[in-house]
Amino acid sequence: MGISRQDEFSYRYPHKVYGSSPGVHSGKSLGTGDSFAGFANLFDYPDPRRLDLRASIRNNLSTGGDSYLVRRYQQRSPVTLWMMADLSRSMAVSNVNHDQLANLTQLVAHSAVGLGDSFGLTGFDAGLRHDVYMTPTKQRSMPNIAADMIRDADAAKSAGVDGMIHAANLITSKHAIVFLASDFCCDIDVIDKALRQLSRFTVVPIVWQHDDVNHLPSAAGWTEMTDSETGEYRNVWMRPSIKKRWKKTMDDHFEQLTACFIRHRVRPFFTDGEVTGEQLSNYFLGRT
Repeated sequence: MGISRQDEFSYRYPHKVYGSSPGVHSGKSLGTGDSFAGFANLFDYPDPRRLDLRASIRNNLSTGGDSYLVRRYQQRSPVTLWMMADLSRSMAVSNVNHDQLANLTQLVAHSAVGLGDSFGLTGFDAGLRHDVYMTPTKQRSMPNIAADMIRDADAAKSAGVDGMIHAANLITSKHAIVFLASDFCCDIDVIDKALRQLSRFTVVPIVWQHDDVNHLPSAAGWTEMTDSETGEYRNVWMRPSIKKRWKKTMDDHFEQLTACFIRHRVRPFFTDGEVTGEQLSNYFLGRT
């Protein structure tokens, strides 16, 4: 079952948006809004509803002129929220699964539509997932449709996440917040290339942390292991030293991942389960 339709989060685009369409984010264009942008001559901008008599009198006394001033405001404009969904094989194991990813997608989409923004979806694994793609829209039914796309998606046919780069190329919105949801257990170079492609957007990496290492037996013994990407099974004689080495490998990988995020000036959101609206609100408020 999907998340509650009432679950949503608060966010604001961190930069000023250029556009004439009405929205809720700070804009660069002049129009209707609540952010004062200065005065203009009534004859240049004939809108008597915004006539400011006090400002007009002060201006005429200081300049000796005989003009009327109207107040001008900055237009608030919309942006687009994109979900880049990792559907690779490693995302279908352990504490990460398509249902959690679908719930997150529904949450992001519902929050976007509720605020008057658009939402777009693109899925990837070793390549682009054309069955999990949606152009930006404001349709009210879209959050459920997007979530069902992910829940009904077929398993990845081949290993890898090279499609992450191709998915990033599909995002062409002028102003966007991109939620990149993955376990990021892949080549750092692929992540680096994707983040370079997304550099002109606000990127929110949603990092699902695996708990596989903690579930390995602590004592020596045979353990059946499954490669999350290739699907191959093999028996391993598990020793504490091997478990320790694997944990160090994962720690080193996430240190490199953190360094990659720092280079691209993006702040990741780490999770090991369901993502809630409250958690994302706190993220955008800088509380996490």
